Amino acid sequence: MSKGLVRTVQDSVLSIERQGAISTVTINRVEASNSIDNALRDALARAFTSLAGDKALRAVVLTSAGEDAFSVGMDVAELATLSPQEIEIVGRNARDVYDRMTALEVPVIAAVKGACLGAGFELALHADIRLARADARFGLPGINVGMSAGGGALGRLQRISGIGSATALALTGGVVTAERAFMLGLVSNVSSTQEFWPSVQQLANHFATQSPVAVAETKRLLRMAAEGRIQDAADASPKALARCFSEGDALMRLQMLISGRDPQATVH
Repeated sequence: MSKGLVRTVQDSVLSIERQGAISTVTINRVEASNSIDNALRDALARAFTSLAGDKALRAVVLTSAGEDAFSVGMDVAELATLSPQEIEIVGRNARDVYDRMTALEVPVIAAVKGACLGAGFELALHADIRLARADARFGLPGINVGMSAGGGALGRLQRISGIGSATALALTGGVVTAERAFMLGLVSNVSSTQEFWPSVQQLANHFATQSPVAVAETKRLLRMAAEGRIQDAADASPKALARCFSEGDALMRLQMLISGRDPQATVH
């Protein structure tokens, strides 16, 4: 990815690697198909809290170790030992993880390979952009064993793929291929095994060249609109644009562009 010192923070179930302005968060429960248990959930919450305080950060890649699964969902062996009250807490904690991730002011890219199911799919849905390897597959199969989606991602699924597709996925428990997910708008790109990681790196490096103020304001306006506050987002847009000039580097980039110099602005 970006040039610069590589720093790795290792947890038993999660690692964070920082290279340049990009952090890669890797789920590491390969022996359990990267299923999400309480320990991993807590580690993700800590990771996103830590990343939120990193002012030099420009992009986050969320991915998984191994080749077979981004995440197959909740750890069902652990789930089966919990009381209904404890399961409700699990859902609330999952919601907290998603909120911390979506609150980041930098783009979050979910790099998905293999199975992305249940709570794993819910996690990926809260990234800003999802890139899929050709073998990726997506779904919410929990309904087939009597469970609803516990992390509150159904509304987000509906906004991304539309009411009809979201309803079909949620109620049937069906699993769709990467190509079908692309057609439904669930992923932005599908790549072969050879091209997958280079495509993730290219996008992350692109985000590293962008103005952090412009990115943060754009994410904020998009979030407002997604929450149904469309008029609020429209009303906030002029001030957001002004901030790109007062606190960001829009003027400098425009002056460089006008003078024929490269403002390091690219179109991905």
